[in-house]
Amino acid sequence: MVLQTIDLTQSRHWLSDSQRVAIQQVIKASFSNIDPDEYLAKYFDATKPFERKLRLYYGDGKLVGYCLLTFTNEPKATVIRASAAFLPEYRKGGNTFAFSIKHSVFCWLKRPWRKHFYADTMLSPAMYRAIASKTATIWPHFAYQAPTGIFEQFNAKGEVSGSNSLRCLVPVNRTSNYSLQELDTLKNSDKAEIKYYCQVNPEFAKGTALFVIIPINLAQVLKTLWKNLLN
Repeated sequence: MVLQTIDLTQSRHWLSDSQRVAIQQVIKASFSNIDPDEYLAKYFDATKPFERKLRLYYGDGKLVGYCLLTFTNEPKATVIRASAAFLPEYRKGGNTFAFSIKHSVFCWLKRPWRKHFYADTMLSPAMYRAIASKTATIWPHFAYQAPTGIFEQFNAKGEVSGSNSLRCLVPVNRTSNYSLQELDTLKNSDKAEIKYYCQVNPEFAKGTALFVIIPINLAQVLKTLWKNLLN
């Protein structure tokens, strides 16, 4: 099914009250152990980001998902953080890839002399695969070595994975609403990225997310374009 989308920018035109209520309903359906009001306060209303971009996804006449990007200037880099949720029947990791990468690159192009990183806390192995399979360089990854200290820089309060010895895990006190069948399928998947995710973050179904970092620079843009052209 092709979903319809609406894109919003906080500094220009932001959420209506009805859209906020609809997002809360998606959050309730997507996660367990979560207060939608606290979630919106943390990700949608905090004052630290200098900009937010939001894509709303509609299907069958209702909101079925969203992808939120926040842009924050930190001491050594600009960090683009992502937050996304979809109703279970509309979960497809590829939904958010183009939107996320496009706005991350646009942000970098405005100040290419400054380091830019895209960072996401992923509770979903399928989401990790959707992004990792299309991106040239992503950390952690079974084929790429992360720069020394980068997870300490951006995930200082996170936990170290026993599988790769990187501080790439984040207890988030919420879980995706996976069925037992879906969990079994993920844990027994033969897809390389999903196998790696489950190896590095075996407690993803109990409220631990994988902290993922993607550098945004010229080499990344060119290599990612080439990778997707080949595929």
